[in-house]
Amino acid sequence: MLKKAAYLSWQRSHNYKDFIILFLVVKKFCCFFPSLFSFSNLPLFYSLFKWRFYKIKLVLRYFILNLFLMVCHIHYVSALSAITTNVIRGHAPYLTFDDDRIKEEKYMEVLLGIRLSDGRGYVPLGGESNLYPNATVVDDYDVIELPSGADFNSVQTLVPLSGNSSYPSIDLKNIVSANHYWADNDGDGHIDVTGSLELAWYDVNGNNITDFVKNNPTSKFDPSFAPYSLRLHVTDVQLSTQYGIPNETTYKGRSYTYYFNLGKVARVNYALPPNMYGTAGKYWNHSYGFQVMNIHNPEENFPTTGSNDLSFHLLLADITPEQVINANGTIVSAVSGDSSVKLLLSAEKSDSLSEDEVQLKLTLKGPSKDSDNKSFSPSLFKLYADSNHNQLLYSFKIGRWYITQLYDYDNDNNVDYAQAQIFCNGLGNDYRVPSVGDYTNANDDNDSWIWGVPGQKNESLRQLSYKSDDRWIGGLFNEWGAFTSNELGDWNSYEYWASGLYDDKQYTIMPYGQISVSYSDYAMPACVTP
Repeated sequence: MLKKAAYLSWQRSHNYKDFIILFLVVKKFCCFFPSLFSFSNLPLFYSLFKWRFYKIKLVLRYFILNLFLMVCHIHYVSALSAITTNVIRGHAPYLTFDDDRIKEEKYMEVLLGIRLSDGRGYVPLGGESNLYPNATVVDDYDVIELPSGADFNSVQTLVPLSGNSSYPSIDLKNIVSANHYWADNDGDGHIDVTGSLELAWYDVNGNNITDFVKNNPTSKFDPSFAPYSLRLHVTDVQLSTQYGIPNETTYKGRSYTYYFNLGKVARVNYALPPNMYGTAGKYWNHSYGFQVMNIHNPEENFPTTGSNDLSFHLLLADITPEQVINANGTIVSAVSGDSSVKLLLSAEKSDSLSEDEVQLKLTLKGPSKDSDNKSFSPSLFKLYADSNHNQLLYSFKIGRWYITQLYDYDNDNNVDYAQAQIFCNGLGNDYRVPSVGDYTNANDDNDSWIWGVPGQKNESLRQLSYKSDDRWIGGLFNEWGAFTSNELGDWNSYEYWASGLYDDKQYTIMPYGQISVSYSDYAMPACVTP
């Protein structure tokens, strides 16, 4: 009896069947609900086991505890792996520009498309999409002919010209995000976009005119500067979503350049003075003279100074001198200003060109020392390409008028400075002895005159005259050149009086615009107004 009681006592103290059964139940529970197992739930499991745990031998306790932790760890790792596997199975976002959400994984050229105001669209190879339906695919160096009267605003890109303070660029998030030009097969609803679309305009000489385009969007394309080019560049682009792995896509940047021409449009390319010598200034070409900048801004065109019988040539394109004469007549009056100055038009060869081709010659006719009417006021002239005077061909404005007299090589008729003043006063109409700046834009090497074009040496820089601080920088000689090689008008001397003193000596000006302090008492008189 005593032996049986001892056995039952041992069995109760070592009976762990119910503990094992509970352990197996918990294990099964973890299989179906792995997310419930965490270190925060350990107190729960502890309360389930403790009432039996302490009735088991120490060695057996250690074995069961380790077995329990191993099983739970396996289920925890398994649960984590399942979650991670679901993330990796995602899809990266991508650009798309079509309604059917076709991936544009290879090309971004669609961002480099353009559309003209007449509806024509152009894209580089690879840029075909619904964004530019029926667009023409252009090859490198294809030239696009612009419609008549086109302005810069008529060439539309994804970079808005009007109302775009950041022109010539735009942040791509304002294109891709705003228009939903992206997709994600996982259904992510938020996209971050980095990158930009940029452009630059250039004229035929390679000058960057982007700022001009920005400030003058309705300015028309000038045939004198055609062909134009437009370079579009999209930087590297990155799309990224908030969730999923992979959650970003990067596209390499692209560039493309378009070329535009205006077709056959009558135009003036250059204004050719009678003398070509001199240092090249702004818009000066040693072979052809002044490049025409803007026919609609006459003060930017040659000449701005004039004198009786001075003549120059216009080098035309897609129109003949005879056609211009037929459209304007042989005598052209100023459209504003003094009617005493007129233009004579003729078709003649130019001595300044090696070609035998006939050019349009313009000769100024106005007040001279022998004229009854010597009055002058700034005069605006316009020439047209058609007889209805709808198509402007050229315009210029003469702001200062000069009068002198021929030098007599047989009978020296140089005068002193006082006589030069008398000569000018006798003309009336506010004629005066010209200042140095009314003749030339040079600077004297000895610092006697430093108000010419900054950095220019002591001879004329061939460019148009302009005003700075109400002072003229340049005049007759920097625009027309020296008159000694050919006798033109009344200008045939080698030295003319200029107003102003340096070291008690009077200034004189040489034909190439050189400034001198006269050590002679005599030179030729010249006068200017206003």
